[in-house]
Amino acid sequence: MVADGLPMGNTIAPDQGQVTTTEPTRNKIRIKGLKYWTYQFANAVSSSVFFLSRTMTEDNNKTPTLATMEEKMLAEIRPYLLDPREDYPEPYYMLEYNGVPFSTLGGIQAISGQKKNGKSFVLTMLMAAVLGRESERVPRYLAGLHVPERTMEKLGHNPSVLYVDTEMEKLNSAKVLRRVHWLCGWDMREPHDNFHVLWMREVQKDEETKEEAYKKRYRLICYAIEVLKPDAVFIDGVRDIIGDFNDNKESAELVQSLMSMASQKGICIWLALHMNPRPGNDDESKMRGHLGTELGNKVTDTLVSVKKKDATGVTFTVRQQDARGKDMEDWKFEVTDDAGSLGIPRLINIGAPVTNEEQRQRNEADDYFKLFAWTNIGATYTELERFLRSKGVTSNRKISQLFDVAMEAGIIYKNDKKKYYYKGQGKEVPDDKIESIPFDAPDGRPVPF
Repeated sequence: MVADGLPMGNTIAPDQGQVTTTEPTRNKIRIKGLKYWTYQFANAVSSSVFFLSRTMTEDNNKTPTLATMEEKMLAEIRPYLLDPREDYPEPYYMLEYNGVPFSTLGGIQAISGQKKNGKSFVLTMLMAAVLGRESERVPRYLAGLHVPERTMEKLGHNPSVLYVDTEMEKLNSAKVLRRVHWLCGWDMREPHDNFHVLWMREVQKDEETKEEAYKKRYRLICYAIEVLKPDAVFIDGVRDIIGDFNDNKESAELVQSLMSMASQKGICIWLALHMNPRPGNDDESKMRGHLGTELGNKVTDTLVSVKKKDATGVTFTVRQQDARGKDMEDWKFEVTDDAGSLGIPRLINIGAPVTNEEQRQRNEADDYFKLFAWTNIGATYTELERFLRSKGVTSNRKISQLFDVAMEAGIIYKNDKKKYYYKGQGKEVPDDKIESIPFDAPDGRPVPF
């Protein structure tokens, strides 16, 4: 049935009242579409030919041949062609956890989660693991998290880190700095050559040049990377170095710029971005905005931090949501008051349970070391060795075993001044009285984290 007022080739379905398209009209549409894309292709080729012709004519006043133009095109394509005869090297990774590498040098990575779910603590652990190879606290608090030896051989030096904070107050940014210093065993009130922090929350629009605040932040970050030459960069608040994180073009340009910088410098760049607020369908996997979508498509790793609070306390679980390589197991960590109110993250062993023999050795070591007359100035290795011998432990091998078991189980620990302290099994490390720890709560108030 032909409907009044409709062009030929269209009909109305009698039961739905909807316009449908007949076969002649569909053919016309196909032909029209084919003509359109043929025109677009021809236009692109003719533009290229015109550009090459003009360039070559300006160079030598000669009309280029088709073969010459193809050579020019091939010369521009050639750098992007893969050669099956070439052996491309395996990537280097800045970190590994329990033997599984992640955080590719030359790539970008993301850390995400709901707000107040421990992202800054995760960044603290990652930075301390990169920087604290010579620290005795890092293997105790971040067991299994470290820089692979292969990467250290490639770098040829202790890695350096640039941390950029665009979100938190200056006090909280300073706490992140000092948490890293504490875990690395550094003086918490002295700068360190391998660790630099940019606090960029209050960067303002430049009224003279009209440069927007987000552009200024990114420009200064690029300057810092160029001058300080870090091996790893952590940007806590990538949202604040882009004008509109829901703009497709702007998001793609920023991510591409970061990828190019990481690749050219041979560094890893970690970017923290919140997840969308929890929806009713429990889909928590998407980072915010088009920026989050673009990051999800391009990063080599995505870590997600989730906070859990129950009757036993507060813990955080970190899962690897995306990975280009082998997936690693989840982490679980808690925040301790081992450095006063700074709040020090510590990984909780969620692997295989302790065997009966391992527990027997731990109990034996604890029984010996708890009898020593501990003071707040600690004890040297020689003093503890002499004590063990006085208790009947005469074998050097047995003394070494007791030390190894006690250190691995956290029964005793050693500070940066080579002094040992007793903690005991399942107990927190007491504050080191010989250290000046900023932000201690002086009146015994609860620690604010």
